[in-house]
Amino acid sequence: MREAVATLRARGYGANATNRFDRVLDDYDATDLDLVLFGGQVPHDLRARLEAAIAGTNPRTRFLSGLGGIGSLLVAQVEEHTHGTAPGIAHEPHTRTLGMTLSRSARVVVTGHWAEYTPSEPVPRSITVSEGELPAGTHLVEVPDEVPERGAFASVRIGERTRVLRIGPAPRPDDGPAPGAPPAPEPVTTRHPWTS
Repeated sequence: MREAVATLRARGYGANATNRFDRVLDDYDATDLDLVLFGGQVPHDLRARLEAAIAGTNPRTRFLSGLGGIGSLLVAQVEEHTHGTAPGIAHEPHTRTLGMTLSRSARVVVTGHWAEYTPSEPVPRSITVSEGELPAGTHLVEVPDEVPERGAFASVRIGERTRVLRIGPAPRPDDGPAPGAPPAPEPVTTRHPWTS
């Protein structure tokens, strides 16, 4: 979470994060929220209550579901929501390629996002697959072998717009370490402006 907050703040967003879900309404002013991104650890009934309470105070707030606990992936989701979805992008799973059609020359950054599963906890990973100015036309970008076939995502940023795609099915239960009780997470609540 801290990685995502730091990156978003560096890009000019007034970002905060918490894993103290029961204290969201105490720790943050709902009238100041434009976007709330919920992680998968937030219980469904609590999420519903928080959405109702925040929307009741601030109807302009939008709500998204985080695709995974990977800082770079969460940043890409926020940027897609803020600047709009980059059009003309498709993933071909059989050839592990990302295809895009550009109507004009643009700077394109393609990033792979995934988590490596360890006995203690998942470790977020990301890799810049391709970065540079591309001319108008159709382009194919190969997903490198380093990006796993399961549980991976890609973000494609074209100019200011971003598209986030799942590029592999969800991991199977036997893809990771033997199940066990995960360690209790360290409580995190960052504060605006720019404190943690």
